[in-house]
Amino acid sequence: MAPKIWHFLGLPDPEENVERKKLSNSNKINQIKNTEEEKKPVEIETTVQSELPKIKNNWDGPITPKGEPFHDLGLKVNSTNKIPSNALRYVTPNSMNRLPIDSMSSRLFQGDVVVVDLSVMVHMESQKRACRQSLKQLSSERGIPIWSLDQKDSLLLLPGKNILIDRSKYDLI
Repeated sequence: MAPKIWHFLGLPDPEENVERKKLSNSNKINQIKNTEEEKKPVEIETTVQSELPKIKNNWDGPITPKGEPFHDLGLKVNSTNKIPSNALRYVTPNSMNRLPIDSMSSRLFQGDVVVVDLSVMVHMESQKRACRQSLKQLSSERGIPIWSLDQKDSLLLLPGKNILIDRSKYDLI
């Protein structure tokens, strides 16, 4: 469609305004017809599900008469699960741009996994090197391996005591 002179001058096309008025008038008429149809009683179609899901193999709770697992949300269940002893710790340098090596060491000895994020020190390469050196010293003293999770070596992973990482499937170097 070729642009009309009105578009070159930056003015609205008068023909388009006439067409818009016609469309808006026809929309108003359709809305009035729709509201009249809405006033009529509506028949609701109901469909019955032909086959219900079967009971899961490991479900040991109550079952409905139709054979579905029933989850009673009001029932208080005493959980025998223990509170997890291991955690995933996220560590960033403090306001002095140092890492809390002693507390990290104690957490690693307890079995926590520590992720150290050095990306907050964007323009401090020398301080990043100092933090990496302190982590390297911790690694050599405690025998804890360090993996880099990104290509810039700014996100480092230290597994805790009794944490196994499968190096044959995942390349964390």
